[in-house]
This record gives sequence, C-alpha cells and structure tokens, in this order.
Amino acid sequence: MGNAGMLPNETVKKMKPAAFEKNRVLRDWPIKLIAIPLLGILIPNLTGIITHSKYTMGEIAGSYLFFILIAYIVWEGNVKLMRFVKRKYKWGHRSYYKTILAFFISNVLYSGATSILLLITWRFLSRETYAGWQSILYTALIIIIASNLVTNTYENFFLNQEQVNALSRVEQLSLAKAQAELIALKNQIDPHFIFNSLNTLSYLISSDPQNAKLYNDTLAKVYHYILRNKDKDLVLLREEIEFISNYFYLLKIRFAQSINMTIEINDVDAEEFLILPISLQTLVENAIKHNEFTDNRPLAIYVSVTSNYVLVKNLVNLKSYPVPTSHIGLNNLDNRYKLITGRSILVDNMSTFFTVKLPIINLAV
Repeated sequence: MGNAGMLPNETVKKMKPAAFEKNRVLRDWPIKLIAIPLLGILIPNLTGIITHSKYTMGEIAGSYLFFILIAYIVWEGNVKLMRFVKRKYKWGHRSYYKTILAFFISNVLYSGATSILLLITWRFLSRETYAGWQSILYTALIIIIASNLVTNTYENFFLNQEQVNALSRVEQLSLAKAQAELIALKNQIDPHFIFNSLNTLSYLISSDPQNAKLYNDTLAKVYHYILRNKDKDLVLLREEIEFISNYFYLLKIRFAQSINMTIEINDVDAEEFLILPISLQTLVENAIKHNEFTDNRPLAIYVSVTSNYVLVKNLVNLKSYPVPTSHIGLNNLDNRYKLITGRSILVDNMSTFFTVKLPIINLAV
C-alpha cells in the first residue's frame, strides 16, 4: 500500500501543527490607508522636490499620486523583506545581532535603490530642473529613514503580535492534548473496560485457551498503541486502522454477533494519509455507548476513506433510557482537529445513520 510504511514514527511525531495552517494575513490595512498617503504627501513637501508653481492643480495631484506610489512600493517591499529575513534568521540569543544587521542592510539597500530609481524617473517625467543630484539623494535619504521607522513599527507592533498569537495557539494545543490524554485515561484505560477485558480473558482461558492467547496479545497491542501515540499530533492512517481493528476485536469477543464493523478503503495510497491518534476509537465507543443492539438487531458500524475524510457512521437505535453525556469526546476531537489541521470534523445526525467525517492529511499532495 504505497510508500507510507517507510515514514518513521518520529517524523509524524515531530510534524508541527503550523505546517497545516494557512498563512495568516497581517491586518495592517488601516495603518497603510493612513500612513502611505501621508508619507507620499509629507516627504515631497519636507524635501521641496516638487515646485508647485510649475504645475496645474491636476498635475500637482498627479505628482503626489506618484510619490504615494513610491511610498507604497517602498513600504510593501520592506515588509516582505523583513518577513524573509525573519524566516531566514530566526530570533534567538545567538542570531539577534545577525538578524538586526540583515534588517538594516536589506532595508537601506532596497529603500535606497528603489527610491533613487523612481526619483530619477520622476525627474525626467516632471518639469523640475535640478542642479545636480542633491535633491534626489536628500529625498532618498528621507525615504530610507522613513522606511526604517516603518520597519521598526511593524516589528514592535505587528509581527511581534504574530509571535504572541503563535504562543497562544501552542498553549491551546497543549491544553487540548492534555484534555485528550485525560479522556484517554478515562475511556481507553477505563477501569470498567479493563475489568470486562480481564473477565473475558479469564473466561477464554478456561473455555478456549487458543483464543485466550490471541485475546491477550490483542489487548496488549491496544494499550501499547495508546501509550506509544498519546503524545503525537498525527499518526499514519494505516496504524489507526490497525488499532481500531484490534480494539473492535476485543469488543467483538464481548458482544459477539450484536456488533459488526466494516472497513472499506478504496484508495491504494491511503497509507500516505495522516489522522489524529485514537480518534476512530472515540467514535466507535460513542456508537456503542448511545445505541441499543442485540443479536437480532446488531449495531452496524462502517468506516470508509476518501481523499479528504475518514467517514465513520453507525445505524441509529438510541437506548430507551437517557445516557449521561457531556459531548466532551466529540467537542475535544473537533477542537484538536481545528488546532492541528485548521479544519473541523463534520457531524451528520440523520434519523437512520449517525455520521462523523474526520479530516485527513494527504502527504502525497
């Protein structure tokens, strides 16, 4: 099934949630809307590079629009350069001065070269007759100083906010993972589940020793998987499918013909997919918890895989008595998905079937 089996577990464990998050747009348009036109008007007046008496009102307006364009090009270019430098030289104790130097050099070179080129263009298009290059160089110097101020403003008030947001997101993810671990301890390593499993094992030892060994080995695999993957954000889909198959085997021994599960995977590249660990078990346990089932009317659970989702659905036959529930399982699963993949789980509660779609990550894309 593809080449996903060659992907080390450590690779999956180290994959960061940010790798699946869309780039956030810096909401700086209110500042740009005010500052760029202001600079485009202020700088020519400060340097005296426009001789107003030589132009009509329409030409003066056009001249200021040209300088607003210069301000926009220099502004946007420096912001993009700053982002590039921040990615290339990560902030840290050892690279702090290197990053500052890279900021300064890129700012001066880009702002100076761009502004001089555009000012020369302005000189040939305008009616100005400058003696030498003093006015152009002086204006370029003012633009460089202004661009440094812009850079510092972004660093202090905008880009640092991204770091705060990132830290907040990491804290949310840590909290969600902690909640998931508590749920795992409550549900997967639940004392009642252990008690029922040991009772079943004790029965099999005396009545069916061969199946008792298989049951014991499967029980060990289930708990080994939980302990091995509880700290991971994502696991290979094939591993999660193998886990839920083992888990369902334990349930099948207990409930016999009262429950059935069908797993359908048509995509030959399904091993390339990633999914949250122990997510399928949450949905299977949820189906067993809320529905009645007998040998004559068994609980049917279906698991299928598409290019974007793992679908888990079960026939609905709700218990006649109310089952205490806080919905914490589905809510926590949805929160983890939002934080790790930026996507939500989809729930379709129809009269016949209860369906949950779990987003998956396709490494082949």
